Amino acid sequence: MQLILIGGGQRSGTTLLQTLLANALGSPNLPEAHILSDILATYKRAKEFGNKTSFFYPTDDSLLSFFRSFAERHVADITAGSKPGTLVLKDPNFVQSLDEAAALFPDAIRIVCIRDPRDIAASFVQIGQRQTATKPGKYEKRDILFISKKILASYQPLLAAVPAGVVMVRYEDLASDPKASLQALGRDTGLKLSLDRIEDAAWLDAPARHEAAWISELEGAKPSPANIGSFKRVLLGEEVAIVQRVCEPIMRQFAYAPTDDVEPQRWGRIRRFFRLQK
Repeated sequence: MQLILIGGGQRSGTTLLQTLLANALGSPNLPEAHILSDILATYKRAKEFGNKTSFFYPTDDSLLSFFRSFAERHVADITAGSKPGTLVLKDPNFVQSLDEAAALFPDAIRIVCIRDPRDIAASFVQIGQRQTATKPGKYEKRDILFISKKILASYQPLLAAVPAGVVMVRYEDLASDPKASLQALGRDTGLKLSLDRIEDAAWLDAPARHEAAWISELEGAKPSPANIGSFKRVLLGEEVAIVQRVCEPIMRQFAYAPTDDVEPQRWGRIRRFFRLQK
């Protein structure tokens, strides 16, 4: 069985890519693989705290063997009775444990979705607009600094270097031309995709995908480029400037050009804002 793991920042297109790939491969479409993500994160933590871990697993190989058997058991439970040729699992947090995924599943295909940080920030703001919590949180309050730092943290593991073997999929390409994007993915990974199946792709039931406020108007439908550049209509000029300032390493790494469409009189407030945060 071929295992495919999809990670990336939240709101970066991981659900869309999983849906299209599962349809193109005839694989089961499943909710976020939070259990496997937690296994990988725990393995990573165990390695980072080796001074403690060594009392329980004295060698790297013994620790790896334990977590590999743990993770393989979980995947076997997922596929029990169905025996699919491929299994497409996604959790945004997989991006934090790419090396661990390679260690536990050497033959797995690891994919990371990337998206313009400004559009990700706009998507979080829209979540806040859809939420009806009695106590407003970070998204309802449009806490752009918090949101920007969250986005930066998501992609931090990739800023020094993208791990060998990891395939990058750009949301903008997937949403605007899904067939061409998947064809490129097929070439990069060797996957044999039936692209006719994505014309009317079957989506996982909404409650299994996200909480209601996290479901955008595009989910459940055909891929659409409608939200590419959404930050221009959702974010204020000074909010765009904050995202660009905090997420500049991401934008530089993945070639998202900054915009200078910010009112000049606001730049002084933005600079003062960042000085106060230091």
